[in-house]
Parts: sequence; structure tokens; C-alpha cells
Amino acid sequence: MTLPEQLLLSDLLRRKVRCDQGLDHGGGVSGWMHPPVHRLLGWVSRPSALSRRRLVWRLDQLRGLGELEAFVQGTAAETDPATLDRLPTLIGAALIGADGTSLGLVSDAAVELRSGRIRHYLVSRSDPRLPGSSRWRLSPERIVDQQPGRVVTALQGLDDVVDGQFLAVV
Repeated sequence: MTLPEQLLLSDLLRRKVRCDQGLDHGGGVSGWMHPPVHRLLGWVSRPSALSRRRLVWRLDQLRGLGELEAFVQGTAAETDPATLDRLPTLIGAALIGADGTSLGLVSDAAVELRSGRIRHYLVSRSDPRLPGSSRWRLSPERIVDQQPGRVVTALQGLDDVVDGQFLAVV
């Protein structure tokens, strides 16, 4: 099973995690990021809808991808939702333009699986879970400042994001 060179974080989170012992560790919940250097370190799964327990997987534990499953090797670190809430992330953060207005939300990230480097973020104007939501690519170099829940750029509008690179999501 070979891994693709690049993957969207949302594609990883849609899959159930299955370990090398064949156990199902639940679906992905969120990414584990290091925003200052724009890297994805791993992701979090939720083994049970009734449990508060969460499992944190390192990106280098990923061994393969099936249509509905992410195959991992080794054991995860166990944590709880309160600890996860304190981890920094840019996903879901408001994108603020040069004049201080909100341009949209950072809704996803394209990740280089070998290194965890985030090649670009995807920004949406409306709720990214809605079918047909438009998304724009935002390269990490365009980010001027990062704060919890807020990403600041020198952009005037989403049309300035990346030289006309607009993604229509269906």
C-alpha cells in the first residue's frame, strides 16, 4: 500500500483508523498541528461516541490508506477533549484581511505526508461543510500573523489569495 505524496487533512479525518492488529480506533476528529512552522504532526481519532477518550496518532504512524480507512502502525497516545482544546490549530480560524475585515474561514490544509509540511490552506467564505462551497488556496507565505482563532494576511480580498487559483468544491 503506497501513500500519496500529498493529502487534504479532511480526507484523512474522514477515514476510520485501523491499527496493525486490525482494531478499529474510530474516525478522525481533528488535526494535530504546529502552526508557527505550518506542519501537521498527526491527527486525533475518537474510538467511541460514548467515551471522552481520544487517541492521538503521529503522522509517521500512517502506513496506508484505504477507501474508508487509514492504516496505522504502533500505539496512539491517549488524551481527553480538554487537552485537545488547548492544542493550537489554524483550521477553523477566521481569515482577516489587510483592512481588518473577515475574508472567510481556514477550512482545510493540503499536507505533504512525508514531512508533514502544509503546502497550502483552503479558505472558504461560507460553511465549508455545505456542498458546493467555494474554496481558495492560501499559501503559508501569505500569512502575516497567527493568533488563536485568527489568521491575519495582507490581502484585500479572496480574489488576491493565489493568482486566480480558485477551487470549486462539489
